[in-house]
Amino acid sequence: MNDRASRPHRLRRTVPALALAFLLSGALLAACGDSPGPAVAAADGRQEGFPVTVTNCGRTLHFDRAPGRVVSGWPTNTDLLAALGLADRVVGQYNTSNGTAAPAYTAAVADIPVLSDAAPSREQLLADRPDLIWADGSYLFDGQQLPTIDELAAQGTQVMILSGFCTDDATRARVTDVRTDLAALGRIFGVETKAQELVGQVDTRLSAVAAKVNATQPVPVAMISSFGGAIYTYEGVYSDIATRAGATNIYAGTLPAGQYYGELSKESLLQKDPDALVYLLSGGETEATARTVLAETLPTVTAVRTGKVVFLPQWNSTNLAGVEGVETLAAALHP
Repeated sequence: MNDRASRPHRLRRTVPALALAFLLSGALLAACGDSPGPAVAAADGRQEGFPVTVTNCGRTLHFDRAPGRVVSGWPTNTDLLAALGLADRVVGQYNTSNGTAAPAYTAAVADIPVLSDAAPSREQLLADRPDLIWADGSYLFDGQQLPTIDELAAQGTQVMILSGFCTDDATRARVTDVRTDLAALGRIFGVETKAQELVGQVDTRLSAVAAKVNATQPVPVAMISSFGGAIYTYEGVYSDIATRAGATNIYAGTLPAGQYYGELSKESLLQKDPDALVYLLSGGETEATARTVLAETLPTVTAVRTGKVVFLPQWNSTNLAGVEGVETLAAALHP
């Protein structure tokens, strides 16, 4: 597979699992309680409200009816489909090693088949006969690993990309991208009312955090992870999470243009000595494992010595998990 899904930045993407307990608001729990029914068929057999077209990453996606066979390419994508009451439409998922379902959706997604814990093969993907693939990026659809997006469209399979990761320039991703994707999914599946409810909950949750941290002094933090003995820092959506949580990513703007992660020297961290570290856990990495890594590699950094380290799953950056990341970080930095 493209090594992008296994490098430290997978973060996100990578961004593989965290030991922190998720902070779930009552509104979010309620959001997954009512499942929308199937789109209503008109007298002539067509589904009411169809056909529909949506714009995604500069492309127009056309649907004559709501997709019935969906493949999800990222764990938080699967969660969001479950939040919309659409888990029964998901016939396969991949990149599952990059995250775990939020507790609110564990039961709903438990029986969804796993095509691959990383990137699927062409054969695995096409065997599921999906009419929609909701992917974490376009990087796999290169005509080699997987068919191109145009080739799939010609076969009747539409590809929707997470709106914050339309291109390789993931520095543009923001927590509120979930609003854009909810609007699109609401139209695609004919569940616009449910999608609007979730958008409202996202806005309410982010507003609550903003009200809490707006009067506080932003905490200087370094957003880091470790991989192969090296330390990495992150930009893009992670800087947005920090800002919304009442913090400042001290490495924001320091990476080359268009690059949202990069290796960080230990000397730089020692020199800047931020008030706190935000450690982004990947894959099967645990908080205990990460603490050991920090103690061995950055023992003299003040945040490590004083225990001012906040652990977040790297996948707490997209969809509803991005909102979760903001809430968790804000709660840790501004108790």
